[in-house]
Amino acid sequence: MDGSQPGDIPLRVQRARVSGASQASIQSLDEDVAEALDAPLERRLGLWSGMAIVMGSIIGSGIFSTPSLILGSVGSVGMSILVWVIGAVVSICGCAAYMELGTMLPRSGGEKAYLEAAFPWPRELMSFVFCLASIFVCWPTGLAADAVVTGSYLLYAATGTSEGHPAWAERMVGVGVAVLCALAHACFSRWAIRVQNVLTVVKALLLVLVVLVGLSQLGRGQLGHDVFAGTSRSANGYATALFKVFFAYSGYTALNYAVDELKDPARTLPRAAMGGLAATALLYVMSNVAYFIVLDADEVRGAGTTVAGVFFTRVLGAAWGQRVVPVLIASATLGNVMCGSFAASRVIFAAARDGYVPLGGLWGSVSRRFGTPVWALAAGGLLTSLYIVVPPPGQAYALLIDMGGYPFWLFSGLAIAGLLRMRRTHGELLRPFRAWMPANCLSLAAAVFMCAVPFVRPGKDDGAAQEGAAPYWAAPVVGVAFVAASCCLWYVRALLIDRIEYRKQINEDQI
Repeated sequence: MDGSQPGDIPLRVQRARVSGASQASIQSLDEDVAEALDAPLERRLGLWSGMAIVMGSIIGSGIFSTPSLILGSVGSVGMSILVWVIGAVVSICGCAAYMELGTMLPRSGGEKAYLEAAFPWPRELMSFVFCLASIFVCWPTGLAADAVVTGSYLLYAATGTSEGHPAWAERMVGVGVAVLCALAHACFSRWAIRVQNVLTVVKALLLVLVVLVGLSQLGRGQLGHDVFAGTSRSANGYATALFKVFFAYSGYTALNYAVDELKDPARTLPRAAMGGLAATALLYVMSNVAYFIVLDADEVRGAGTTVAGVFFTRVLGAAWGQRVVPVLIASATLGNVMCGSFAASRVIFAAARDGYVPLGGLWGSVSRRFGTPVWALAAGGLLTSLYIVVPPPGQAYALLIDMGGYPFWLFSGLAIAGLLRMRRTHGELLRPFRAWMPANCLSLAAAVFMCAVPFVRPGKDDGAAQEGAAPYWAAPVVGVAFVAASCCLWYVRALLIDRIEYRKQINEDQI
């Protein structure tokens, strides 16, 4: 026996065997399957393409749509800006840890590869649960939120207002965005990367425009008054706000999922990731300052997820602010979905090749025609579309962010703990990049905070308590329930049915 499971064999091979096809034809099909499963991905990403993917993955709907939600959670303008600064510092520390992991274990798959190496027992439990959480919760919820915001800004440009749109309209636009991005990466990979690079430039220039326009309006808005008046004292409110901030900063690990496609990964990975994150963090903080220079706190709260549209309408007038700039913002969030679709498909691709999902031979194959993981991209697009259309309208955007953020922080904390563990257990491994220990400790503390505090009940008068109809505990409970269910599934498949093939026994020689 070749060790493959029935779910790992594409349907065309199974049908050929059942229909009594000749042994030669079946052998030819089996060779095609083996070639597709073993085919490597081309190393086509250099420094600038890597930076474009990182900045493109980071800059998305968060900076254009979450400031009103963050202000509602923390209560004051000054604290709203401060949490963006805190988010920048924590993200840079986390990025440093991931750069050490990525250069020490230069494999595609991100946390999957790191958890697999750091916690080899129970065998592949950590990597299995991470893959399921990433595939079914973390990535599709974030991409769904970005795709919906793309629809919101396109409708804002079409109608000149952020209110009164049918809920189904922006969702249908979002589904179209998700499908378009998956199709572009599947069939036109080189052009998709070029478009990502162009849209990344557009996004960066758009944030520069926000900063310049805001600075030109000094003296207006809320800045200059008591910027910390009304600051919330709710720990849950700050956790809620930080989930939004970290959602806006998320994406700096995008290249860790595609290390096999980087040219000279030991040099390219840390330079591209740290450079892209640092530039984006500066633009984020200055953009929030610009928002509050032009708009007061009530205007920001009332803008909902179209803060940037209201900002440009106030400064540039209806023609530019309501028609032209929202299209540019929509293109920025579209670019974010493109970059996220690329990274998410690589997680599905890596998980499928290790037998973590059914029909692994399908999702883990590389198209001989296009040289891309077509079916992994299709799966990612389908899951994103489901999260766009299934949640109820209203506060779906905020709920999607929180649902995807909780498992992310759980596994991010485990990955950094694994890094510290491997420094002790695998000190002989080459580390082209080494993160500063205080930065690792700060990242780990942030992960513990983000996992624990969402369960703290907010005060009755806190903005966090009134942010939406969903209970404060809904998002973390969903995250914990999914992780627990994934652990049970691992037990059933690995120990009772024995369907998972443990091809990777972690030891010093293989690491």
